[in-house]
Amino acid sequence: MGSKAQTEQALLNLAAVLSAAGSSMKDVVKTTIFYANVEGFGRLNEVYARHMPDPPPARSAPAHVRLPRGLLVSIEAIAVLPARRLSRGAARRTARP
Repeated sequence: MGSKAQTEQALLNLAAVLSAAGSSMKDVVKTTIFYANVEGFGRLNEVYARHMPDPPPARSAPAHVRLPRGLLVSIEAIAVLPARRLSRGAARRTARP
């Protein structure tokens, strides 16, 4: 699997994890993309741009990183989860001394 396919899969995995937490890509505030081959950055960036909101989150992208198991791309993300709404009854119960 090439860097483009690995980027696609990493972002799909990230979206699934965020969804399971009640969040989405729009809640991502920072990503770090570790990639092995600087020549593949253009392809990586094309895929990344399709998945991220506009404007995209802050990003750092160290290149020429030696990744385990033959990976070419690894993506780390920080997201701010949306506040969960409490039902009125729960809010009243928690507000009592």
